Amino acid sequence: MGRRKIEIQPIIHERNRSVTFLKRKNGLFKKAYELGVLCSVDVAVIIFEQRPGHNVKLYQYCSGDVQDIVQRHMRFDGEKDTRGPPDFSGNATTKLDDPADADDDDQEDEEEIISSLGKRRGDG
Repeated sequence: MGRRKIEIQPIIHERNRSVTFLKRKNGLFKKAYELGVLCSVDVAVIIFEQRPGHNVKLYQYCSGDVQDIVQRHMRFDGEKDTRGPPDFSGNATTKLDDPADADDDDQEDEEEIISSLGKRRGDG
């Protein structure tokens, strides 16, 4: 059974925004952990939450030492794959559906990554 489509736009109601933030933050941290373990990579996620009338709050997940990873990031001079909101805003509506559909998307993503890696190595 599929889920309803949601528009990716700011959530107006404070309580709904708070609940969504908590759930998505935890989901993001879990995905970061899984990426680090499955692919043997270093991962750091840093989130600053600033709400009116509250102190700024920092949340972070890191597969190692966050200071070390941030320093490595600052010193890194090689090829970078940097993404921002414009890279994702063309898909303003995201459909949350069956996990089977997500598997198809994952397979396509994996094939694209493998193809890209082959081109970098001169294989493709």
